[in-house]
Amino acid sequence: MGRTKLVSVTAVAMSALIVLVGGFASQPGHGGHEVIKIVGTTPGPRHAQVTARGPVNAKGYFFRKKASLIFPKGRLAVRRHLESTSYTPPNLATCWFKVRQSGTFRVFYSTGRYRGLRYGGQFWTNISGRLNRTGHDQCGSKIVYYRTVTYEMGNIP
Repeated sequence: MGRTKLVSVTAVAMSALIVLVGGFASQPGHGGHEVIKIVGTTPGPRHAQVTARGPVNAKGYFFRKKASLIFPKGRLAVRRHLESTSYTPPNLATCWFKVRQSGTFRVFYSTGRYRGLRYGGQFWTNISGRLNRTGHDQCGSKIVYYRTVTYEMGNIP
């Protein structure tokens, strides 16, 4: 009976070690500085690419309709509070425009590997684009180039 107990305890210890070596040690529960980068290249319903660096180290996509960051091992639902917006109107010679927004964000719901994760921080979004040219020093309303980059930075407790 004693040998069986020792073998099962050893098996449990080895399983825990394998899980830790396999990357489980970077679980969000360990805390740290998290940086999430969301890059979109088309306006509208297409999903933007998401890269998370820090305790949540993954790549996925942003689902706009529910404001969710979807990764292979779970989801994070984010709520943003916009504090400021600055807008540079189109340059008539090049038709380029820029928008910058900033504020705070909060992860209020999480699933999968990130279940129970709650944290917040600051975000900022840079949008740049170019409108079609309709003549000398004239811009149309059709967007011919679009890129948005959002950074969300916070500390996971």
